Amino acid sequence: MSEPRPPIEVRWLYRRIFTYGACGANFVGLSAIILRLDDPVALKWLGLALIGANVVLGTLYLAGATVTDWAKLVAAGRRDRT
Repeated sequence: MSEPRPPIEVRWLYRRIFTYGACGANFVGLSAIILRLDDPVALKWLGLALIGANVVLGTLYLAGATVTDWAKLVAAGRRDRT
């Protein structure tokens, strides 16, 4: 007999759905811009923007991180460089 599974937290489920939708919207929107753009430097920065936006969304909504957590990560990164 298998053990009963704990119920899914509804807020986490909605955060997950929102994150996947937002990442998909970022991809579609920037894809439309990329198809019309010929400048390789601009393409590089758009690609980095897409990756950065999706990483932020993923950590804020899927992992449950907060803006304070991001500030701590930035502060830790700055300490390592000096």
